[in-house]
Amino acid sequence: MENRIEEEETTQQKIGNDELPAYPSSSTIPFPYGKPYPQQAALMDTLLQTLKLVDEIDDTRPNEKRKANIQMLESPTGTGKSLSLACASIAWLKYRQELDLQLMLQAGFTSEEEEQESEKKEDVHWLDAWQPQEEIDREKQIKMEKLDCYNRARSTRAALDKELERIRQSVDLDLNANLPNENCSRKDKLKYTRSARETVVTRVVRSRMHQKKNYQLNVSGKKRSRPSHQIQNDDFCVDEYDSDENRNSLGYTYDSDSDGDNDKLEHGSLSKKKECMDGKKKLYEKDLLDGGNLDGSGDIKKHEKATAVCPTIGNVTPSSGVRKIVYAARTHSQLSQFANEIRRTIWGDNIRVVTLGGRKLLCGNPDVTGSSDKRSEKMITEKCLDLQKVKVQSSSEGKSREKSKCACPLLDKDLVPVLAMHMLAKPSDIEDLAALGRKSRVCSYYASREALKAAEVVLVPYNTLLSKPAREAVGLSLKNSLVIVDEAHNIPEALRSISSSRVSLAIIEGASSQLMSYVAKYSDRLAGRNLFYLGQIKRFLTQVTRYLKNLHRKSKKGEDVASRVMVTATELLFTLKLDNLNLFNIITYLEKSRLSQKLHGFNDCRQKEKNSEHENFDDPNFISKHISSMSIIESFLKCLTSSEKEGRVVIDVKTDEVSSCCLKYLLLDPSTEFQNVMDEAHSIVLAGGTLRPFVHVATELFGSEKNLVAQAQGSDSMQDCKEGEEGQALVTASLTTFSCGHVVSADNVLMSCMSTGPNGIKMNFRHSSRFEDAICDELASSIIDVAKIVPNGMVVFLPSYSYESFLLTRWSRTGAIKEIELQKKIYREPKSAKDVEKTLQLYSKDATSSKKGAILFSVVGGKMSEGINFADEMARGVLIVGLPYPDITDPELKEKMSLLDRSSRENAGINGREYYQNLCMRAVNQSIGRAIRHANDYSAIMLIDERYSSDVSVWNGLPEWLRSKSKRTFESFLKNRSQLQDFYITKEDNG
Repeated sequence: MENRIEEEETTQQKIGNDELPAYPSSSTIPFPYGKPYPQQAALMDTLLQTLKLVDEIDDTRPNEKRKANIQMLESPTGTGKSLSLACASIAWLKYRQELDLQLMLQAGFTSEEEEQESEKKEDVHWLDAWQPQEEIDREKQIKMEKLDCYNRARSTRAALDKELERIRQSVDLDLNANLPNENCSRKDKLKYTRSARETVVTRVVRSRMHQKKNYQLNVSGKKRSRPSHQIQNDDFCVDEYDSDENRNSLGYTYDSDSDGDNDKLEHGSLSKKKECMDGKKKLYEKDLLDGGNLDGSGDIKKHEKATAVCPTIGNVTPSSGVRKIVYAARTHSQLSQFANEIRRTIWGDNIRVVTLGGRKLLCGNPDVTGSSDKRSEKMITEKCLDLQKVKVQSSSEGKSREKSKCACPLLDKDLVPVLAMHMLAKPSDIEDLAALGRKSRVCSYYASREALKAAEVVLVPYNTLLSKPAREAVGLSLKNSLVIVDEAHNIPEALRSISSSRVSLAIIEGASSQLMSYVAKYSDRLAGRNLFYLGQIKRFLTQVTRYLKNLHRKSKKGEDVASRVMVTATELLFTLKLDNLNLFNIITYLEKSRLSQKLHGFNDCRQKEKNSEHENFDDPNFISKHISSMSIIESFLKCLTSSEKEGRVVIDVKTDEVSSCCLKYLLLDPSTEFQNVMDEAHSIVLAGGTLRPFVHVATELFGSEKNLVAQAQGSDSMQDCKEGEEGQALVTASLTTFSCGHVVSADNVLMSCMSTGPNGIKMNFRHSSRFEDAICDELASSIIDVAKIVPNGMVVFLPSYSYESFLLTRWSRTGAIKEIELQKKIYREPKSAKDVEKTLQLYSKDATSSKKGAILFSVVGGKMSEGINFADEMARGVLIVGLPYPDITDPELKEKMSLLDRSSRENAGINGREYYQNLCMRAVNQSIGRAIRHANDYSAIMLIDERYSSDVSVWNGLPEWLRSKSKRTFESFLKNRSQLQDFYITKEDNG
């Protein structure tokens, strides 16, 4: 006890001598390549000023619950936005890491001045000042517990850093031994670094495997597990459900369906035998990666009372590890680009980064992945989970019990933490992680999850960030994390996608059949509220089945039945005569009783597992054998409890196959689903090159927060940034907005609005006229003439895939395609996403190898219009043909526009027409942004449609940095061609 008090006093004295670190700014952040552009410095300062404001609020009111601050940062593509975000966010994280430790200590101790002041108070009666000894002891105990939290976190973090540095030194030794030239290119050095990391981790894994075999040979007295042939179904019976009022005290857990993804890997005996560091206390990989050790909370189950009085380091969720930066992007290639930017920073050699991806990208077991081009993510997931569900019968102390055993040779519970440590040693993208796993023969998919709690930067796809169940499945907590979302204009659509729910007649009938078999099996053990709710669920399934079959029967007879009807959830329930059902109570029952999981286990024991090789994974009615049909019904029921504003139910009747008839819930208002991110995160950065008008994104993501929408609308009225301006920022504790000009000079960009073609025909690509022969032929002539002038690579963006296919088919018939080929080699955007990289490589080779170059036909809003880098010779010219307005007759779009019209009349925000216009112009601006990728790049941007010049709303929808470089005129094609020739002549002369 005396030693503990002395340690406390020593630490207390140390606090008074420590100075808090200075808050970072663009002038103090070490920036690669010397001084940042003014636009980059302005963006970094805006982000850091906002975080400072939020930090001050949280540090002075630590127990006050608040929603995350929102930062909407727009910086044109090519201005170095990603590098700026990486430098500023990591600088803030490093600052907070040290400050969090000091604040935790300060919160646990009373300063010497305060103690002296309390002793001087003379007006306190001696009786009032007296304190029972047990209270004094308890206060001392609390201080010691806080000190334990601090010491545990600090020592574990120091040990983790020491072990990772040892791994880095091993990698560097191998790299220096095999690097052919110290002055080799950065790309080659990254390649040799990856090879060195693979060599080191393979050597370590082989050593561990050898030790493990020797250890296992010495283990005796353990019986082998044997396959299970007996089925114990009693485990699947639901517990007694007394009443809705007692639902909070039933003690049920909230596990997801038994898909194997939520199970944490248990570390076996080998990790207890192998030491990772020297010191008084021996820490191993599992200890160094343990979230409770890193945040100071310890074992939650054993120290719940201690955790209540001991705040975690940085006030993160207990056992979630360190405070983090969570970076989300739409594609894995965008995540890899951000990982590369992190490597460029001063922290690039030692910051702990992990990328979360799917099994298709990370699984290294060829028996699971097969030919990965042929096997889908669903199929690979099925095979992975199959290997983890091998049933064995084990005996212990005379008792026999059934358990699951993993049959995958890569998923070794002792070696996964070893690979996780090597993943954290150096910043890694998804390709790095996959390569480390394949080379070492350890599962990189589960190792990336094991590394999550110790990671300082986590790179995730949109779905993982936006879905709360997905975050919980991988163990990702956003508490006190800085969340950065790149290309944030895509978030509303991503939320609609992950929040939709579809139940086909096949799924409904499957759930109904399973439920009936289940009730028949346990009828003598089910009573009271269990039978009541099971009956209500059965009633719902029966009514929906009858309704869909009846509609299908009428459609087959030729009766007037709409094949696709959109209704509200309330209207559907009234139609089904189920308006008296209390869906909230049913959902509570499903969650508390875990009926979906029990039905799945019961059904799994009754039926033989299917052979997944012969399953159709592209079938929309496909149901994984690892997921219960009832869990899909449960998700759909939750959607039906949403308000009328949030979404609609589509009744889809198929005339060919009755089992394909379905109900689909469509989310119209994504702001309700974005709330779970706002409720958890410390601050959310919505970044992108095309965020304005800010009110568009604000209406979509936080429409229920009227003050945020009003602030965003006010920031849109700020004057646009002109060429070379540092930026315009509006910083508040709730919402920050920022926009800046482009770093490229006006001389490096030429924009032309082509209203007519070479033959004087007006270029109007409205849907009603775009298929006319004269328009199609005039476009071909324009492309041929421009291709003669533009050197190297030229990208043509067309308004839709169908129009791209129509044009090239027609030009093949008329011979225009041969004339284009005489000027440049033709490439087309591939239909399959897996072929994009190969097409880009081939196009890049031809575009950069000669002045003749190549031409790439792509689609606005397609696979190559966002996140693709067409720098330098890959896009010396970009043609945007027409305006990609969405289909106005689409019922989902019409409902969304109607919803916005009603909302805009009541509150601030955009109306339906403005929303429709913004969707089109945002897609155009994204395509334009593919061309100018850095300050010294140059390109000509040609907008081929008369509406770019004649329609004010279209013109104003273009980015300000581009509008400032061109006048809104009606130039003839000959005039535009002349300007184009002069532009390239000037560039060649200066080059």
